[in-house]
Amino acid sequence: MRASAKPAAAPVRQPVKQDDFDDDDFDDEEEEDYAPKKPAKRGSNKIARKDDFDDEEEDIDEYDDEYDEDDEEYDALPKKRGKGTTILFWGLIVLLLALIAVFGMYIAKKNFDGSIGKMFASIGSVFNKNGNSDVDATDTGSTDTAASTMYTASISEYTDPTTSELYFNIDIFAPTGSTVRIITDATLENNTATVPSNDHVILRISRDVFMPNAPVESEVITISPNIQVISPDGQTTQLTVPDITVTVPVLSMTVSEPATDVVNATFDNSPIPIIGQVNNYDGETAVFINDQQVYVDSTGMFTSSYTPVATVSTQPTATPEAAATTPDPSASPDAEATTDPEATTEPEATEAVPTDDAAIPAVTGDGETITIEARKNNCVTARKVITVEPYVVQNLSFMVTNELATLSSDTGSVTVTGTATPGTQITAACPSTDVTFGVATVSETGTFSLAVSIGKVGAFDITLTGKLEGYYDGTAIATVERPPTLDWSKFRKASSDLSKNYEKVSTGVTTSGDFYCTGTVTEIIATEPYAIFRIKLSDGSEVICANRSTKSTINSSDVKDKKEVIGTLKGFYTDGTTPYLWCWFIRNK
Repeated sequence: MRASAKPAAAPVRQPVKQDDFDDDDFDDEEEEDYAPKKPAKRGSNKIARKDDFDDEEEDIDEYDDEYDEDDEEYDALPKKRGKGTTILFWGLIVLLLALIAVFGMYIAKKNFDGSIGKMFASIGSVFNKNGNSDVDATDTGSTDTAASTMYTASISEYTDPTTSELYFNIDIFAPTGSTVRIITDATLENNTATVPSNDHVILRISRDVFMPNAPVESEVITISPNIQVISPDGQTTQLTVPDITVTVPVLSMTVSEPATDVVNATFDNSPIPIIGQVNNYDGETAVFINDQQVYVDSTGMFTSSYTPVATVSTQPTATPEAAATTPDPSASPDAEATTDPEATTEPEATEAVPTDDAAIPAVTGDGETITIEARKNNCVTARKVITVEPYVVQNLSFMVTNELATLSSDTGSVTVTGTATPGTQITAACPSTDVTFGVATVSETGTFSLAVSIGKVGAFDITLTGKLEGYYDGTAIATVERPPTLDWSKFRKASSDLSKNYEKVSTGVTTSGDFYCTGTVTEIIATEPYAIFRIKLSDGSEVICANRSTKSTINSSDVKDKKEVIGTLKGFYTDGTTPYLWCWFIRNK
């Protein structure tokens, strides 16, 4: 209310310039105006003042603030705006409209081909959109600036200082009253929360909720939280949450068996032992061998085995050719290439090889792998891969090591010795029934011995065969002999003239017996380990002779000399037509 003590003013009052206003006079007036007045007189004074100063309302307004507290019956009228202010205001309005028009033309020209109608049609389509449609988190164009942060979130890691458990702090912006739903494969007691106020809520969620909760392959993984928001009116919106990278532990293990990355399967596919240790083991870690879980003890030790599945076809039984393996120098007429009997009778001799390429078995099945893995959820898997090579059939190490003299006995008892792969089973055979064999024994180191009994005078080829699973059959041929105990004259008397029986011998009618003949030496075929030479009989027939005499020698100086040979028929030479005589005695003629 206005104070009633303020002095009355003349009806027409000249405005006083501010520069001439006297502060002292004003103070005096103020003291007089604020002098206490009786309540009974306040009403009449107000009415008087109103009548006297209606024409000077503008001047009186400057005192309104001082009297509003007391004068509640009258409200001050707004101060009238001057003509200059009004002109300025409308000028600014006109300028603003001009600017809008200019920018409107610019926008229409740039974006709507200069068409004002198209521009207004576009503006109209914005306002005509259905405001109740679902919000697509990927359609940022439909979100106005004021709501640009709505349905978004930020994420950070948090470690509980007490338990050291890891959490995610997810700062979510969503309408108040909305329900936030966590989408995860993890089992949760409660997977929802409500935005309480201010369109904002912060959730602290265990990191494991968003982890893969499975073994992983990389130490650094990317987590993409899946969170939905259900607004109060029932609309479901996918919350935009930034990805976060997490570093996870790396498991480790040591495999002691097999000790190498490549192992060979056995012929019978025996189980391959597997032994290993999981480092820093805990009960949540499991070990798998080719995806089959195996037992792990409390220390992390595991023991198992793997049985290969690749198979090999049945091993062959190859029959050796005499030309390839016989210790007899007569095996080949080519003295330089194959007539050296040491190739099979001396220690560096026969190592069995298959003689038929078609008999080599094909390995069926490809190489296998043993994959050993230590797995734990949310940890990098420790892995060891071992390659299992299918069994490849090998050549059997098998040879006769006798010196030549030990294969001869005038009593008929000979022991054949040699070496073979440990475990080899050895059998022996001879075309003649006059030769019999004992049982071959093979030591752990691979040496063997075989007793041979020779029933009559003569030279006999024997064939030894070695067998072992996973190996090609091994063969070795040796010649054992039983020389006569008679002197040359008695032996000659008991023998037949070969020149008279040549036709029967050469045609195969006669295959054995003791013979003598005289002829001229025409060729030295071999000299080691004994001499093999060719003689021509008087009728032009030829005989191949092996010098097994303990007294006589034959060499190149004997070529063209006439010799009488006395011995035992051994069959045909390697050409299949020339009689082959094992000569016990040689006499000059």
